[in-house]
Amino acid sequence: MALADILEQIASDAEAEVRAILAQAEAEAAELRRDAEERARARAERIVAETQAEARREADALLAAARLRARDEALAAKQALISEALERVAAGLAALEPDRYARFIAQRVVRAARGGEELLVAEADRERLAGLEAALMEAAREAGREGLVLRPSDDPAPVEHGVVLRGTRDSVDLSVAGLIDAERDRLVERLACALFLGGGEG
Repeated sequence: MALADILEQIASDAEAEVRAILAQAEAEAAELRRDAEERARARAERIVAETQAEARREADALLAAARLRARDEALAAKQALISEALERVAAGLAALEPDRYARFIAQRVVRAARGGEELLVAEADRERLAGLEAALMEAAREAGREGLVLRPSDDPAPVEHGVVLRGTRDSVDLSVAGLIDAERDRLVERLACALFLGGGEG
């Protein structure tokens, strides 16, 4: 074989080998690209899923917090309304005209008294309860306790409005605030019905 033919054969073989190497490299590159794209797609899907899950958790947490805050605010508003209503009840009792106020206090005194206690009147109520003795006699008669004896005291009751029964061992707070406090649960229930349920039994 002539030298030129040999050289041409070598060049042809080399070119074929180069083409084969290039084809193999391109195939491997394409496979690597597909693998990389698949990994990237899987990672992107995982990141999206994790982000969506985190967003849902955050949204659920925000919603739960908002509901809790709304419940607390509604409860605080209801409590404020009930407190205001109780204050109005107290103010209404303290503002009763003297005869009705004396009858109201006298009835509570007769219910609470055992007999022999001192009766202390709040300084602010001394004039308005000037008729208390007569009201006590009437209330005792109506309750079948005509023999009830109480001792009027010159000491002022340590309350803003109303009276205090002072015995030898204890005392009974029959102030307006004390009477309301003693009935607080019942009053709160009735006020809650009136304020939030549209009424209640009379």
